Amino acid sequence: MINFEMLEAFVAAAESESFFNTKGDPHRFQSSASKEILELERELGTPLFSREGMNTGVLTEAGKVLLQEARPIIQAYQRMMRKMDVYNDNRDTSILIGTLPIMRQYRLKGVFNRFIEEHPNNDIKIEETDGRNLLAGLRDGYYDAVVIRKNMLHDIDCETYRLAADELAAILPARHPLAGESSIRIEELKNEQFFLTNPYTSTYSYSWKLLKDHHISTENVQTSDIDKILPAISEGKGVGLLPVSSLMIARQKGVVAVPLRPHATLEVVFAVRSDSFQCSVMDELIKVIDNRSKAVPAL
Repeated sequence: MINFEMLEAFVAAAESESFFNTKGDPHRFQSSASKEILELERELGTPLFSREGMNTGVLTEAGKVLLQEARPIIQAYQRMMRKMDVYNDNRDTSILIGTLPIMRQYRLKGVFNRFIEEHPNNDIKIEETDGRNLLAGLRDGYYDAVVIRKNMLHDIDCETYRLAADELAAILPARHPLAGESSIRIEELKNEQFFLTNPYTSTYSYSWKLLKDHHISTENVQTSDIDKILPAISEGKGVGLLPVSSLMIARQKGVVAVPLRPHATLEVVFAVRSDSFQCSVMDELIKVIDNRSKAVPAL
């Protein structure tokens, strides 16, 4: 009989980059997890992963279908358990924080890791996800708090605490005529080819709206990963709209960041829903972050 643990082990393995060794044997997970997957394959009567040659560890067609079906089941189960935590006597010792994949970019891991180390008896977890899942999780109470860009919270009533100050900038080739300016209006770039981050990222919608609000055609917009955008800009293929902090992570010669006028702020905040239950551990964490936020300048 198929159980939840089998599905959970399967999804975790499918999302792992090194679950199988070169011989096609499971090796990264606990042996119990590997057994769960083997049992799941036996129950379904079909392999879920290829174990041959260069395709070792690749999902079979059956595996792809199961992954698509299993993910929402697990997410629904996790949401249910989080909602039931309200009635759990141990609720006061457990918190789940959701975050965009920006912790490294803003050097925030240390802030939370120190707090976790100082509270070894509490179950404090941090889960990285995309903007859509982050907002959904905050709305339905799956997350106790989130690390998010403030501009994404326009329709959710939250208490916010500043974690980092950032702004959207025009990323130009070093030899661009406007590269030496202290700031520029986005209208000055209206005839350029634009590079934006991928549509699922937290800055894409903000950048897209900025172009539309200033009546700049989006027909000349391309989207990609930052590590592909910056080399293209360096080669003079267009200009980008990216957070200034991106250049600190993905260093690229031959490009410059020029602030926009007026500022296009991208403040990063720790957000807690105003109507949510706050346990004593969360209260302590908020005090730590609130004290830290006073040292973060506003743009």
